[in-house]
Amino acid sequence: MTTTPHQHSDGELPKAHRPRPDGSFDATAVTFAAMGLFDGLDADQRARVLLPHSDPGRTHWNFLPESGRHGLPLGELDRRQEVLAHRLIAESMSLPAYARVVQVMSNEHVLRELNLPVFGHVAATLRDARGYFLTFFGQPQPDTTWGWRLVGHHLSINVTVVDGDLISATPFLLGAEPARHGPFRILGEEEDTAFDLLYSLAGPQQKEAIIHHKPPADFVTRTVEAIGEVEYPAYHGVGRRDAMITDEDRKALAYFRAHPRGIRVGDLSTTQRGRFDELLARFVERARPGLVGFEMDRIAAAGGVDELRFAWAGGRSVDVPHYFRIQGPVTLVEFDNAEDDANHVHSVWRDPSNDFGADLLMQHHLDHDHTGSRADGAD
Repeated sequence: MTTTPHQHSDGELPKAHRPRPDGSFDATAVTFAAMGLFDGLDADQRARVLLPHSDPGRTHWNFLPESGRHGLPLGELDRRQEVLAHRLIAESMSLPAYARVVQVMSNEHVLRELNLPVFGHVAATLRDARGYFLTFFGQPQPDTTWGWRLVGHHLSINVTVVDGDLISATPFLLGAEPARHGPFRILGEEEDTAFDLLYSLAGPQQKEAIIHHKPPADFVTRTVEAIGEVEYPAYHGVGRRDAMITDEDRKALAYFRAHPRGIRVGDLSTTQRGRFDELLARFVERARPGLVGFEMDRIAAAGGVDELRFAWAGGRSVDVPHYFRIQGPVTLVEFDNAEDDANHVHSVWRDPSNDFGADLLMQHHLDHDHTGSRADGAD
């Protein structure tokens, strides 16, 4: 922690120690939670959980089951360590988002039982509610640059702290399989709010908003490390063939950064705009409350909410495969419910220019001389 600064003879604080405008303790709270967890790990666990901030694996955020993941699985933590891990997760986002994260992981218990007829005994290890891997990129310390990730089936949380000041919370991915079963409908509020907005659109507005009659098999931008100028959806989900699309579908559903499709938010009525604002909030407010204003300021600086676009593809009822997208220069939301007869959701909130804090890191390096930076990548 920075020591208490001495005042200059003229009574002014050194520039580096003057209060920053709109300063907050968000990064500090997350850092302290991470430090508490890191200090609670033994030497072997620390070696497995820690990578340099510059490690290429930082941008590998694939949420599907895979072998050889780097990091420390939650299932190998003792009870006290697991509580500290959950404190870090909860400190890094809003409480409703944390509740969804817990539900996503718990849903693996339900999926294991549903998968038994297909996978047999393998389901017991394939579907694991504690099989989520935690990684630190740079050791968490005050006033440094570092990040952390929690990734596993239908979950990819990626948080970046830059110079102890600002936080990036994207990519932020939540999924649910099944999307609806018993008391579980983990992403139902997001889905219902989108349908409310779609139903509120008049005929010509729906025609503008609906970009294709068929949804992608998964979200269009996939889990690429950085969103390009143009992205096309895959032909089918990974390891699945129940929601195939054609070349014609891929072209109709493609993401174009410079030419977003769908209806412009500034052209909505007051009532419709209220529904859109609620939908946008369902995703941006996954971030820590103190970070939401920062994200909305970024949207405002990039043209404002009026210039965002809302696009829809597929069916117009919850039990028919469907997809929606919110797109702007610094905002991308995708929600896809196409597999398993519209009972398998993937949702993601991304920032095309600032995923993993890319914009903040670039500005940080422009503002600071790193010729003598530490070799461990923590700064």
